Amino acid sequence: MSIELINCGGCKKRITEDEVTKDQVVSLLNRIWHKDHISCVYCKLTISDGRFFKSSVDPMRPSCYACHIQTTHPACVGCSLPVIERGLVAFDRLFHIDCFRCAICNRTIPQRKGFYERDLMLYDDVCYMMYIKDAPNPPMRSPMSNN
Repeated sequence: MSIELINCGGCKKRITEDEVTKDQVVSLLNRIWHKDHISCVYCKLTISDGRFFKSSVDPMRPSCYACHIQTTHPACVGCSLPVIERGLVAFDRLFHIDCFRCAICNRTIPQRKGFYERDLMLYDDVCYMMYIKDAPNPPMRSPMSNN
């Protein structure tokens, strides 16, 4: 039986029958790759942990787990990191639960407790009442939804 030789999806060099026999190649995204030549289309680092995803910029090139998360998950308004599991949406802005904090005391505002918002800044009830006296008191608001 003869094996048809094709080029590696990464280095573009011919894959030899010997490399196939020695399990030095892998099928990925409908192409054959040398295991050492699977690199992320975004960060260009070799993907050695086996976690790769089809990239959105080139469906024939993989992305690593970190770049996949970075490019496919929305960012938290508080820290700019992607929200992967659970988030909190307030005023059409997405936050990590731990990033939903008072602008004055920097304490996390509990989900079940109300908060105030003024000029896109969040305040817990105590800080708002103590430090934002000159503003008209808007009604107490609760987070709109959880993700």
